[in-house]
Amino acid sequence: MSHPANGLADMMRQGVDQAKTSALTAIEGLVKVAGTLGMKETAANLGTAKEGLKSDTFNIIVMGRFKNGKSTLLNALMGGTTHPVDLQGHKGPMVVDDLPATAILTGVRYADTPTVKAWGFDGKSEEWPLSRYLRESTLDIDETKNLERFAPIREFEMGFPARLCEAGVVVYDSPGLDDHPTRTLVTQEASARCDAAVIVFRSDVLMGQGELTDAAAVAEGTRVFTVVNLWGGRQVDERLRGFVWNRYVRAQLGGPQWAGQDLASRDIYFVDAEKAREARYTGDEGGVEESGLALFERRLGDFLRRERLHVHLKKYAKQATDLATSIEQQIKQRRTAAQADQARLREAYAAILPSLTAIRARPQKIPVIFEQYQAQAQAELSASFIAEIAKIRVDLRQHMADNELPSERDVRRVFQQKKLAAEAADLASRFVSERIAEWGQKESADRLRSVLESLGEDLEKEIAAIGREFDEIHLELSGWEVKPGESAIVGTTDRVVGIVASLLIGNVAGAIGGGAGGWRGALGGAVGAVGAGFVLGVLGITAAPVVIPVALVAAAVTGIVGGNMGLGRRARKKASEAADEQLSKMPEEKIAQIERELARKFRAIEKAVTAEINKMIAEEERNIRQAVELNQRDQADRDRILASLTEAAAAVAAHRLELQRALTIAQQV
Repeated sequence: MSHPANGLADMMRQGVDQAKTSALTAIEGLVKVAGTLGMKETAANLGTAKEGLKSDTFNIIVMGRFKNGKSTLLNALMGGTTHPVDLQGHKGPMVVDDLPATAILTGVRYADTPTVKAWGFDGKSEEWPLSRYLRESTLDIDETKNLERFAPIREFEMGFPARLCEAGVVVYDSPGLDDHPTRTLVTQEASARCDAAVIVFRSDVLMGQGELTDAAAVAEGTRVFTVVNLWGGRQVDERLRGFVWNRYVRAQLGGPQWAGQDLASRDIYFVDAEKAREARYTGDEGGVEESGLALFERRLGDFLRRERLHVHLKKYAKQATDLATSIEQQIKQRRTAAQADQARLREAYAAILPSLTAIRARPQKIPVIFEQYQAQAQAELSASFIAEIAKIRVDLRQHMADNELPSERDVRRVFQQKKLAAEAADLASRFVSERIAEWGQKESADRLRSVLESLGEDLEKEIAAIGREFDEIHLELSGWEVKPGESAIVGTTDRVVGIVASLLIGNVAGAIGGGAGGWRGALGGAVGAVGAGFVLGVLGITAAPVVIPVALVAAAVTGIVGGNMGLGRRARKKASEAADEQLSKMPEEKIAQIERELARKFRAIEKAVTAEINKMIAEEERNIRQAVELNQRDQADRDRILASLTEAAAAVAAHRLELQRALTIAQQV
């Protein structure tokens, strides 16, 4: 059955509408002004900003060490469903078990009908029925089976009628941070996409140094809320509060010593997740309050309503304000042209026609720019990959020599040759795949970011050059002169380079706008989101070790028969040799894949960027023709149009003020 709306969802709905409506009204007004002036591309870009603002989502990731109660807490936060859903006996869509259960990162967004997509490292997805997810998404007790089942899957995307998600929230359930290194990398990438991270600790095994370090590394740059899950009915007392404060606030965050401070002031909350889930799914709101969940929800809701809304509004208000500046400039240019001498302007227009032709030809340079940086990216990643494989081959030998196999000390090992061989193959495979995953996350991402930032700088220079040529044309035509700090092409660089960032991660819908941080921020975020996922997808290396083929096991068995002494050592040596043979072939096999994938992405981005620049040029040229046509009208028509332009300028100024007011409301909500 469905359940009452939870407090967090209710709070998020309050206060948001006023600020959003105010901003949307301003953008809609700017769309009308741009349409009246015939600025079709500007109107379309404003429409895209409007849709981006309307589709506001809040992203929360729940993370922590495995078996800390993340999935239980998340089920409680999601607070039931808007209508009945067959969960096959589960209390919430996240699978919970007394053993580690969450295998793969799962993102949940609202949908009336439950849906599940399994996204692979290759960027492709497979539809799963909810029943299959509930049955098969749980970790098996056998890690080998887990590797086989979940190797291709990067993350699950779930649509579910959760009340919290109905309010515009996407929630992510993550695997344990210390469960598998590559899954931890995927969690780290996901946290960078989120507006908040909820890190869950357990009260009975509380805040070990390794756990704190892992959590801090994953949540870097993300707003963090800390939940101590009260295990086994543990009550909150002064001793527990003091321990958490000193271990976390003082030792980890560099705060003062415990002296009875309010832990909520540091966004630390105590929640009995099991009790909260039971209360939420039975409609016992008193039990929700007693569990500590209600207090945590109120603070999280306050964050989502205030801070996240402000960031979101700021992003789209910036885009709309840039476009408003373009409209204002066009109004000024037309007014200046309308008042210019008609004969002189006709002569000037004839003189600048070759300049317009030259500007129309400028986008032909774009493919050349992209070809240069595509080749650089291919060379950078290929050279880096070759060097990394060489390091791995050297380090693998030592790793295999230093690490015993689980069954190596078993006195019955003479009867377990196949098991030893499998363990040796697994040891080698894990080492190789984890090292390549680390390379994909760090080294390759850094190199790709550097190349793309240089590409962005060249595109910025090209757009600026086009803008200067248009400025010169306006000066020749009517005497309109650009003021210091202004340009005829306002905000175009962020929009164009934002396309690079968006298409890099496959987000075509988000191709307009570089965000509040400008195009460099957009590119940095995109490369961070791509990270290991892009590189590993290209290489065909996923969360499970697939570098070493199954044939290795047979080879290892053959190589270790004939005696009990040193059996494990021989198995490790044979596995190391087989792995090294495969590694020696890998650069030749994989570099071609890297180059093909980069070429595909660069072609798609080049096409989109060229189209955007062409549209920008076409609109500016259309604006010039309209200014000239206005100048050639009789005095009565010019006076009438000048009056309408004055009204349009006043409307744009009012809409700018409305956008600023919306931001103020967002800060005060």
